[in-house]
Amino acid sequence: MIAEPPVPTRSRDWTPVLAGLHADLMDCIQVNLAAFADRAHGAGTHLALGALLRFDTVPGPGGVPIVGATVEQRLAEAADLLAVRVDQRFDDVTGARLREISAGSAPLFVVADAYTMSWVPYAGHQHMEHSFLLLAADGPVLVGDGYHNATPWGDIRPGVWRLPAAGFDDAVPRATAMTLTAAAPPVLDRAAVLAENAVAMNAATGRIDRYLAALHEHREEPETAARLVLDVWLLGRSRALHAAWLGTYPEVDAAGQASAQAESWSALAAQSYVAMRRASRGGAFPAAVLDRLGELLHEDVALARRLAGGAGGDPAAGTPAGAGSTGDPDGTRAVLVEELAAVLGLGAGLLDGRPSLRSLPGFNSFRLVEVIERVEARLRVTLDPDELTGAALHDLDTLTVLFDRARSAVAQP
Repeated sequence: MIAEPPVPTRSRDWTPVLAGLHADLMDCIQVNLAAFADRAHGAGTHLALGALLRFDTVPGPGGVPIVGATVEQRLAEAADLLAVRVDQRFDDVTGARLREISAGSAPLFVVADAYTMSWVPYAGHQHMEHSFLLLAADGPVLVGDGYHNATPWGDIRPGVWRLPAAGFDDAVPRATAMTLTAAAPPVLDRAAVLAENAVAMNAATGRIDRYLAALHEHREEPETAARLVLDVWLLGRSRALHAAWLGTYPEVDAAGQASAQAESWSALAAQSYVAMRRASRGGAFPAAVLDRLGELLHEDVALARRLAGGAGGDPAAGTPAGAGSTGDPDGTRAVLVEELAAVLGLGAGLLDGRPSLRSLPGFNSFRLVEVIERVEARLRVTLDPDELTGAALHDLDTLTVLFDRARSAVAQP
């Protein structure tokens, strides 16, 4: 018998909470702790998770440290910043046991392997720890999941899904479940938090250098490239969440600096993904990406110091490399417009006004790779991986310059 697939549904209590999260700024453990806090104390409570600015690594395969936080670390942060705490914990339980525990205890915060979770695109593709909320199990099972991401197998957005009991048991064969309570969240002393961030980031300088040295040493290994892309993605989300938290203090001119830094991380995320795809065709991961990663990590340290010192104002905005008059010989820009519109399903008019690529509906790193490969095929060129910088991938103008340069190189006798 074919299992009945999860059905997207609506919960009067939880759908508005999940829709109100800054879900695209959190990882898959944080986001459902955030939903629990907002359900208890109102929209925006979860932004306190962005108060911390840190660089944490854990040992990775082959001696290369990886960026990441354990489930225990995320639980500790939720307790300290949101007053969301674990009451009871149940390890290595089946889906059927989860349904039993949830009677009178819903919602349950559950962590399990995304590989079997039928409502996420990772199902059948990738093993990873993933959280969700078991909202009800007295009849059809309701699960809530605030995660927001684009994956090679499809997108996931915050929502509620209905599953038959047997389908849920298949989707969650083994899990860790927790009952949570949410006391009144603490009032954070912004100045004290920023001072602690500066101390923590200063102390992380040696760890940053060791991390970068390990990446350079192993940059020819495909596993390093894939892991680095995930590291940059996690760092980018955490920096954007920090900027969003600072934005809750309108009297302080600090959010602009943090937002600019988060934008730089977002640009590097796109650049690193494109570079990884190129490296998978053969060759080492571009050193330019690693150099930019190092620059941003050390800029994080400097930013933490400035914020702790009360410095205000946005950093001076530079002109992206390669920006300026393109000339657009032989219709390069027109080809880019056609392919962007086709990949994103947009009208060409939405590409007027020189918008940044990241501002376009549906745009992400996967779509960027698809656009580049389609344009390369049409123009019969291959872009130099070392030129795929964040600035060069910023908008149509900078992309046009990049392709024009490649076409000129091919045309050289």
